[in-house]
Amino acid sequence: MKIAPKPDNEQERINALLAYDILDTEFEQVYDELTELASSICQTPIALISLIDENRQWFKSRVGLEARETNRDIAFCSHAILKQEEVLIVEDATKDERFADNPLVLKNPSIRFYAGAPLITPNGFALGTLCAIDTKPKTLTAAQEKALKILAKQVISQLELRLSFKKLQTYSTELRQINAGKDRFFSIIAHDLKSPFNAMLGFAEILHKDVDNLDDEQIKEISSDIYSTGKSTLKLLDNLLQWSMLETGNLSWRPKRLNLREVVEEVLELLSGTAFHKKIILVNEVSPDINIYGDLIMLESVIQNLVNNAIKFSHMGEKITITCELENNNLVRVIVADSGVGMTQEQMNRLFEIEYTATKLGTEGEKGTGLGLLLCKEFVHRNGGSFRVESDLHQGSRFSFTIPRI
Repeated sequence: MKIAPKPDNEQERINALLAYDILDTEFEQVYDELTELASSICQTPIALISLIDENRQWFKSRVGLEARETNRDIAFCSHAILKQEEVLIVEDATKDERFADNPLVLKNPSIRFYAGAPLITPNGFALGTLCAIDTKPKTLTAAQEKALKILAKQVISQLELRLSFKKLQTYSTELRQINAGKDRFFSIIAHDLKSPFNAMLGFAEILHKDVDNLDDEQIKEISSDIYSTGKSTLKLLDNLLQWSMLETGNLSWRPKRLNLREVVEEVLELLSGTAFHKKIILVNEVSPDINIYGDLIMLESVIQNLVNNAIKFSHMGEKITITCELENNNLVRVIVADSGVGMTQEQMNRLFEIEYTATKLGTEGEKGTGLGLLLCKEFVHRNGGSFRVESDLHQGSRFSFTIPRI
């Protein structure tokens, strides 16, 4: 028995086969009808659609055979895929030195006759064969051989249709996500963005019309409301701008060597005023000797969003801790932990689904944009990391992400 050599383009051929995502799928009528037709035309008791992967031949469809796969080394089809568009015909396997002592000849199914038409993709890769098999020697007429080749092309046509349908499903999913993002933007513009402007205009109108009738405490209170509303609106606009730049590919990634503790410290200083109003203690426990490689603006945005969320959902007087752990030799995990309101499993499952993203009021009625965590996840991925969320209702949350370490 001779084992067929691997084709010169073996790796590309395997990649082409895997791209169809057909291996180990269920039987399908459209393929079964083609094998039945091949069996009928060639007048053989056995017909197969055989696909050759790295170690086996696997049957997408079969007539007259119980096995679903065999070892590649004994597969007649391993020889047939070397023929490219020619049909490999073995009229009597017992008289062919390549197959005479093959287990498939000596034992069940006792192959004598074999005709295999290679399944050639539009890019020229032979994935396997449509083959007709008999337990007695025979030959094919020219018409039968031509019909087998035509049917093999129909198998490829069905694989191409299947691949196109899969791509269409992917595009459909992406389109739904794009539309969900668009709807979310419209919702923000129509409501989340409009409301704070109306509030600021209302406060400003009171000052404009009634400033002479207000005492200093009332003026201070209204001014504070205008300031806090303006600040949150600016954050919303900033998130919208960053999200828009991400979606259009206009947000550049400029990585460099950074000291993680210093990055965290700068963010905490920026948020110290917000934390002070709720008497929340921000603790930086990041080791000073941890250096990372990433985009400063993106990483500051991630940490700022996570700490800001932790402040928002923490109660008065609680503590928020930023720590880090070495994930392996190449990664650092940055952790923002709080002991605030926490989340249910359902809330965690939907955190990053934009169609479900909605702003939730904090413990003191603070408003959010509904986009912060989505931006965090995108920025982390842009910097070669992954995102993780752990939370228990009423016990707090741990948001963490990895970043390459230097």
